[in-house]
Amino acid sequence: MKKIATLLAGVAAVALTASAASADTINRGQFGGNGALAVNVQGGTFLGDIAALANRINAQSGASPISAWHAFGGSQGNNGTAANQDGATFTLKGAVTTDCAYYSGSSTSQTIDFGTIGIYASDNTGPAAAFDMTAPANVTIDSNLAGCNTSNTVTLSKSDIRGLVNNSSAGYDNNVFQANLPFSVTANYTAGAVGVAGAASPTSLVLASGSNSVSAQHGAWKSAMALNVNIPVPSKSLLAGNYEGDLTVNIAAF
Repeated sequence: MKKIATLLAGVAAVALTASAASADTINRGQFGGNGALAVNVQGGTFLGDIAALANRINAQSGASPISAWHAFGGSQGNNGTAANQDGATFTLKGAVTTDCAYYSGSSTSQTIDFGTIGIYASDNTGPAAAFDMTAPANVTIDSNLAGCNTSNTVTLSKSDIRGLVNNSSAGYDNNVFQANLPFSVTANYTAGAVGVAGAASPTSLVLASGSNSVSAQHGAWKSAMALNVNIPVPSKSLLAGNYEGDLTVNIAAF
């Protein structure tokens, strides 16, 4: 019992330092004797507080004829609202710039020169083949970088629906000569459909010889692109001079 009494006395001494504004107040004790003879004192009411104060004073007096112990103090209440769980949500964000690409080297305008477009020039070829184009002209333009990081439109277009045009001022018999060379283009690349998240597939976009423009829409894609240009042998003979025209590939976000 002595060990327990010593512990209680320590608790009471610490409790005396508690703030008067404590949320949970301790103000109780006993006096008079042991066991059933001990009289309980409890604060919290008007008369209880008077009795508790008297018992507390008595418990602090070593010369008192009446044995007593008293505990006075309390604990500080919560600061804030208690909850059985807590946490936070952090939104992480950043913006990516829209970018479409087609690599064509040091310039967005390159000249593909076929050099001499061969004709039957010798007088021993006979009149039917004289001045006719000897063979089709073909070129493949490869780029290992093409695509766009958002939905986009790929467009192939010609500067003139007639194809390559010879602006000769010489004049000519249009029954047997023509001043233009029609051409077709097939663009081969790998792209998917707009709004679809999945593996892209090989795509062929064809600009026919009789068309001025063709386009296709895709979701974000990047791949190599090959432009296969074909200039077939025309049905009529060729004029002297330069045949020239533009082919444009354009990849534009939308």
